[in-house]
Amino acid sequence: MAHVRVTSVEKSSKNSRPKDILGWKNVSNDIVEWKNSAVLWIDDTTGDYFVAWIFRQQHLLSHKKGEVSWLNLIPQGTGSGGLLDVAYKNMKLYVFTIDYHIKIFDFSRGNPNKEEHVNNPYRNYPFQFVEDPWEYIWKRKIAIRNSGEVLIILSLKEKERYEHDEERHLFYVFRMNRGTWERVYSIGDEMLVFGHGVTVTAPVGDCFGDGIKSGSICFVDDDVWPDHQDHDRRASDCGVFDLATSRIEWRKRLCVYINKTQWLAPGVAY
Repeated sequence: MAHVRVTSVEKSSKNSRPKDILGWKNVSNDIVEWKNSAVLWIDDTTGDYFVAWIFRQQHLLSHKKGEVSWLNLIPQGTGSGGLLDVAYKNMKLYVFTIDYHIKIFDFSRGNPNKEEHVNNPYRNYPFQFVEDPWEYIWKRKIAIRNSGEVLIILSLKEKERYEHDEERHLFYVFRMNRGTWERVYSIGDEMLVFGHGVTVTAPVGDCFGDGIKSGSICFVDDDVWPDHQDHDRRASDCGVFDLATSRIEWRKRLCVYINKTQWLAPGVAY
């Protein structure tokens, strides 16, 4: 099975346009520009696929093989004011809201009419993180581990703690422990690609020839603050953050550069 991050959404065919949901005749490039987050899952054996994406932080649309229209999913209850990110694993769609709640839609029994309540261990525990004065958050994403555990990943920079206005770009990873979100410094034998929504068992190979070890977060240039000091002297647009050391390595560009918004599908990095 493959899990691939969607970096663009093409115009839908006549039968799959979300016309009834959005009231528009087609899916235009304007919608793509407003797309906050999307995820695509493909079964390599059967060819089945599932795609979901957020539109303007308000609409959550999903589609799977065999269907002729988009499904409009509506999170309800506390923390449903807006949508920030999505992830998909084991036929469950995880939704991270702008109020930092985690919603779950279970597709194992067909299209869900409503979100999970009883089987959502995160429902009553919104993510909480108070920034220190020197911390500036750039992006917030979720990822699902192989075990099904939800991780929350922050991309941020530290500023004004160091001499000569030095800055550091960091990634913080959090998991829930007995109802409390705690920062972790290891994800075992797994690594993740920032924004792809799942972890991958490491090490994995890449076209750079070095491989990617466990405890790594792979990212691209626009996943970190755009004014970072390495911007003009980095070796490529692909970086690797080491959770254990909090260090970033910009990989040398040894292969054809494909898309700066995409790092890899499991097993093949680019």
